[in-house]
Amino acid sequence: MKLKTLLLSTATVLAVSGGAQAADLAIAVEPIDYVKICDAFGVGYWYIPGTDTCLKIGGYVRLDVWFYDSDRVGDYFNVAQQLTGSTTDPSNPLSTTSGVVAGYLYAQDAYSQSWEMKTQAAAEWNSRSMSDLGVIATNLNFVVTSDNNSLDGTAKTVRFDGGYGAIGPIMFGWTDSTFDPGGGYTYDGDIRSDKKTDQVRLSYLMGTWGIMLGLEDPRDRYGGAINATGNYPDIVLAVTGGVGGLDLRAAVAVTDRTSGTGWGANLAATAKLGVVDIKGSVAYSDNAKSLTGGDNCNSTFSAGTWTGCDDGEWWSGFLSAAVALSSNIKVAGTVSYQDGPDSGDADLLAAGGVYFYPTARSEIGAELLYESPEEGDDSLGGHLRFKTHFN
Repeated sequence: MKLKTLLLSTATVLAVSGGAQAADLAIAVEPIDYVKICDAFGVGYWYIPGTDTCLKIGGYVRLDVWFYDSDRVGDYFNVAQQLTGSTTDPSNPLSTTSGVVAGYLYAQDAYSQSWEMKTQAAAEWNSRSMSDLGVIATNLNFVVTSDNNSLDGTAKTVRFDGGYGAIGPIMFGWTDSTFDPGGGYTYDGDIRSDKKTDQVRLSYLMGTWGIMLGLEDPRDRYGGAINATGNYPDIVLAVTGGVGGLDLRAAVAVTDRTSGTGWGANLAATAKLGVVDIKGSVAYSDNAKSLTGGDNCNSTFSAGTWTGCDDGEWWSGFLSAAVALSSNIKVAGTVSYQDGPDSGDADLLAAGGVYFYPTARSEIGAELLYESPEEGDDSLGGHLRFKTHFN
């Protein structure tokens, strides 16, 4: 009996000891910090573990294909001739002595087609968190582009495609201009102010109305050598709100140039009528063409000095509409017009297309394009787009 009692006692001690060790082991494991959904700022956000910051990551891959009624892709003969004074004869000595640019131009001159392709792959990061000052936001966009119609013919580039930070009502960064009214419902066909600028913006909300005051770098509105004095940044004021079923947006901007003060204004309105969306915009500018579409004119170098230029008075407008035919098919069209101070400045653009959304995160679109410049021949074209995205 004594031996039996001893064995039972030993087994009991071992069992208790093993159970204690198992319990200690379970307690020693650190708890897993699971990712939690953040629904305070919309769909797709989640909390960065260990913080109160919400993050959303998105991106897309897109292929665009354009078709034209003439061979306008890759043929740089006229440019090459102007730069080098040479012909397209590859044996011309200038083709090897005029530098890299001339070599690229000659290479492009050997390719002339009526179509082109471009692929883009983008990544976007958005973060949001709350503070006593309001929302703290960060946005970053990067795009990788494959564009074989570049000068070297093999461009695979990575570019910063915009980004901003926001501390409550103050926004800062390189992003869409406060003046920009936004585009229509088609890929092409609208003439408008469409610039990203380095800026700081102050916003204030009054019920359904909002007011924005921005200071922007004028150099973002030039395509090359500039004509900006730099005495002060561009000053932009925009107002948004709704009246009688219309969403309205108005903006005015002032810029300082060597040719004098430039300014512009625009008004845009958007309405939804059942399955139909309509948007229209009109803009006027004086000595600041970029505010109605395109780039401001550039200064020129003559007799050892830079000479400023005055864009004169320009105006532009577009009307765009989209109709939902079903839950995943829509049609849309846009027509726009721009005119300037000189004869031959007028330009009419139009685009119309059908857009199919196989899923919530994929798109196939096809457009017909038309252009009728005041000087020059009318042209026809087409645009196909294939796109998938995530967020």
